[in-house]
Amino acid sequence: MSRGRTPMRKIRQVLEYRLSKKISAEQTAFALTLSKGSIINYLERFQQSKLPWPLSETLTDTALELALFPPLPPPLDLHSEPLPNVEYIEKELARPHMTLQRLWEEYAEQHPNGLKRTAFYDHFAERRSPQITMKMIHKGGDKVFSDYSGDGLEYIDRRTGEIVPVDVFVCSWGASSYTYIEASVTQKTRDFALSHVHGLNFFGVAPFAFVLDNTKSGVKKADRYDPVANPVYGKMAEHYHVAFLPARVRKPQDKAIVENAVLQAQRLILARLRNRQFFSLGEINVALREELEVLNNRPMKEYGGQSRRQRFEELDKPYAQPLPAEPFTISIVKIDVRVGPNYHVRFEDHFYSVPHHLATRRVDMYQVGQTIEIYHDNVHVCRHQVGAPNFGYTTVNAHMPLNHAFVKGWSKEWFLAKASEVGPATAEAVAQIMNKREHVQQGFNAAMGLLRLVKVYSPQRLERACQRATYFKSATFRIIKTILEQNLDKQTFLPLPQAAQQSPVMHKNIRGAQYYINQ
Repeated sequence: MSRGRTPMRKIRQVLEYRLSKKISAEQTAFALTLSKGSIINYLERFQQSKLPWPLSETLTDTALELALFPPLPPPLDLHSEPLPNVEYIEKELARPHMTLQRLWEEYAEQHPNGLKRTAFYDHFAERRSPQITMKMIHKGGDKVFSDYSGDGLEYIDRRTGEIVPVDVFVCSWGASSYTYIEASVTQKTRDFALSHVHGLNFFGVAPFAFVLDNTKSGVKKADRYDPVANPVYGKMAEHYHVAFLPARVRKPQDKAIVENAVLQAQRLILARLRNRQFFSLGEINVALREELEVLNNRPMKEYGGQSRRQRFEELDKPYAQPLPAEPFTISIVKIDVRVGPNYHVRFEDHFYSVPHHLATRRVDMYQVGQTIEIYHDNVHVCRHQVGAPNFGYTTVNAHMPLNHAFVKGWSKEWFLAKASEVGPATAEAVAQIMNKREHVQQGFNAAMGLLRLVKVYSPQRLERACQRATYFKSATFRIIKTILEQNLDKQTFLPLPQAAQQSPVMHKNIRGAQYYINQ
C-alpha cells in the first residue's frame, strides 16, 4: 500500500537544509529520516519548478505541492531498454571527479526510454558491493551534539526533607569536544529547550546543526518516513537558525561525540560530586559549572596537550554563527487547531480572531513572549497580544465580514446603555440575564434578542413586560417573550403586598425566651 506523499512542511525543511544551510544530501536524509534519493529528487523538482529561493512568505503548501508535483505524463514502456551495468558504474565511480549523476546522464543519453534518475539510483544501490565505513570528521563550527547522562544527581528540599532527583544535560561541539553541562528537574520539552538555550549562551556562538537523540522532548514522533519535531524545540532551533538533525535510531555512531562527552562528565564531574550534599537545583548547577571549567581546561593527550577550550577557540568558534540579538523565549505551541464558525480560535482560555474566510479551518498557534502568532497552510496570518485567560475575546475589525462589524462594540456596558433607552426595568432585565451567566459574553445573544423585541412590540410594552419579569426575579428572554405573546403586560399588575407582621403565638407549652435565659 502506498505511504502517501511526503508532507510539504518536510519538503520545505529539505530545501532549507540544502539551499540555505548547505547541508549535504546525506546529512539531510539522516536529519529528516528520508532517503538520500528523495532529498535529491525534491531538490531537482524545485529547480525544475523555477520557483525563487527563498520561497515567498505568501506561498501556501498547496501551491508549492502543485509546483513540485505537476500532473505526470503517461508512463513509458521500459521493457525494451537495457538495465544499467552495475559493475561498470562501480568502476567508473572509482575514477576522480566521477559522480553517479554524471553516469545517469550518460545512460539517459544512450537510452532515452530507460530508467529515470530515481530508478537508476535505486537499481545501483540494491546491487552495489558492500560499502566500507570510515571515521567521521567534523567541520569546525558545524554541529553541537546533545544528550542526557544516564546517571544524575539529587538534592534535599529544605522545607519537606524530600530527596529530589535531577537529570544532567550534556552537549558538546563536534570538532573541539568543548562541553556544556547543567542539571534540570526533568527532561520535558521546556527543560530540554532551555538547556540548549543556556548552552548556546555559555558558548557565545551557535552551530549550524543540533544532533540529538530521539527523545520525545526534541522529536515528537520518531518515524522512519515522517518524523515530527517537537514544536517548541523546532521553534527554538529556528530562532537560532540551526538545523535539526536527530540521530538514527540505534545508531550510536551518529552521536559518538556526545556519548564520549557524557562518559567524561560521569567520570570527571559526577564522580567527584557523588558524596556532596545539595539543597537546591541552583547549588548543583554552581558545582557543575566549577567542575566544567576544570574539564574544558584539562589537557588532552590525543591532541598534543591542547584543552577543549583551546580547540574550541581555534576550530569551532571562528566558524560558528553569531547568536541572535535576543535569546529564545520558551513558547507555548498548539498545532492543527480548529477555528470556530465565529472565526475565533481558543488558545490558553482566550479567543483570538482570524480572517473570517478561515472559519472552521485548521491553524498553528505560537506564543512567543507576549505575542500570539497564527499560521495557516504554513503562511503567517495574523498576530495578537496575549489576552487574559478569562474566556474573553480579542477581535480585529479587519477580520470580520461586513455584516458582523457592528458586533465589535458589544459589551455589558453597551447592552445596559441600550436597554436604559427603553426603560429602567428593561435595563434591570438585561443585568439579570448577564449575571446569571458564567461568562458575560454568553448573555450577549439573549440580551440582543430582548432588545430586538422592541421592533415586534413597542418600547412601552417591553418595559411593562420587564417590570413583571424582574419583580419575580425571572427575567429571561424566553419568559419576557412569553409575557408579550400572551399579552400579560396589558393586564393590571400590582406588586404583591409585603407579608404582614404576625404576633407570636401564645400557648402554655411554648417556653418563651425567658426560659432559655434562666438556663
